[in-house]
Amino acid sequence: MQNQLVLAYVMADDKHRLLNRELQAIIDSLHDGIWIIDGDGVTVYVNKALQRITGIASSDVVGKHVSVPMNEGKFTSCVTLEALEQKKTVTMFDDYAGGIRCLNSSVPILDDTGKVWRVVASIRDMTELETLQKRLADAEVEAHIYKNSLNKFRQAETDRFIANSKLMRNCLHEFDKMAKVPSGILILGETGTGKSLAASIIHQKSPRSQAPFISVNCAAIPATLIESELFGYERGAFTGAGHTGKKGFFELADKGTLLLDEIGELPLSMQAKLLHVLDNHSFHKIGGSKSVKVDTRVIAATNRPLEKLVETGEFRADLYYRLRVLSVQIPPLRQHPEDIPELAMTFLKEACQRHGTIKTLSPRVLRCFAAHSWPGNVRELRAAVEFLAAMTEGSIIRMADLPPHILAADSESTVTMAADTEGEDRAHSLKNAVHVLEKKMIRSALIQGGSTYKAAKLLGISQSTVVRKARELGIGVVE
Repeated sequence: MQNQLVLAYVMADDKHRLLNRELQAIIDSLHDGIWIIDGDGVTVYVNKALQRITGIASSDVVGKHVSVPMNEGKFTSCVTLEALEQKKTVTMFDDYAGGIRCLNSSVPILDDTGKVWRVVASIRDMTELETLQKRLADAEVEAHIYKNSLNKFRQAETDRFIANSKLMRNCLHEFDKMAKVPSGILILGETGTGKSLAASIIHQKSPRSQAPFISVNCAAIPATLIESELFGYERGAFTGAGHTGKKGFFELADKGTLLLDEIGELPLSMQAKLLHVLDNHSFHKIGGSKSVKVDTRVIAATNRPLEKLVETGEFRADLYYRLRVLSVQIPPLRQHPEDIPELAMTFLKEACQRHGTIKTLSPRVLRCFAAHSWPGNVRELRAAVEFLAAMTEGSIIRMADLPPHILAADSESTVTMAADTEGEDRAHSLKNAVHVLEKKMIRSALIQGGSTYKAAKLLGISQSTVVRKARELGIGVVE
């Protein structure tokens, strides 16, 4: 019997110690400081957060009357004693050593006889809170600055749509009209003509300009993922789905504009669902039973002939008719060559800013650019200017610096190429001109290609010819 009582006592004692450890762990996990005194004002426990906030260690105060650290100058007022004496909750500010200002809320706990058994003080670091408030205010200011900068960037993006020609001025006029109406838009044009930029400009000119503008390249998303990317999915909708689900691009662009670039690459199965969304402005996420309604303006863009795709059954006719209610054709660069010089100079300025250089294009180069067909349109022109800004050594970019594929397409270059070395207007013999032309073209091809093999491919000759010509002309190569 006695052994059973001892065992019961030990078990009760173990349970008591376990509860104490759990309680201590809970109190120590709190972010605010906790200071507990008994009915006589003696400190029973302080948590780890109190030491972090005030610098007062548990060993300095536990077992001592709470007035002792106050008399030592560790804090200015004893809120816990006020609560002990008044038998009610007392909340007031308290200043600790080191300039820490805290909000102390002390709550008395009474026993069955109405006597104060414990006082629990919750001590919140107001200095930390003020710092967080300042950070929040700073973040709001930064967000405001970022928003203004973004608006300036968007305006700059609009300004980059060079429109000196009548053809491009007509396009900008079309953009202005389309921006005012809520209908969807179909933007057509060859690759590199600036369809994405046109969509962005329409968005910025529209009443939705302060809402998101999201651009999606339909050709870059695998067919198996495009539905989840466009419409999102619910939690656990499929193996590998995120625990919280995911919003699709349509939902992310709510109240704003969604650009579906390369719409001609959209699978037929997704074309039907897209048509439903355009007609009803609602959809179901993958794995979801609830209809999601959005107010998203859709702009579609493609360089493919949708009419022919409709005829071959690769594109739904009903979707095509739905998209083309408002449509605009961005003309290729060769149809408005008068815009090329300003475009080239704009791209050169941007490239020079990135590379930290100052360069300009010679008048003959600008004339050559204006005469070139630019099958890759504005994108190709930008890439060519970027190459010239990075690779040319002189401050003036001359005909001799142009890549072979541009020189080969330009009839004037064969006459002017040699003149760059001694002066563009000085006459040279035909033999010397051919010699200089060969040298410049081979050197340029080697720089651009990086190897004799790629240089030969650019020039349309054999690799052995490139090596032989380079040796004859005194150009060092690595075979």
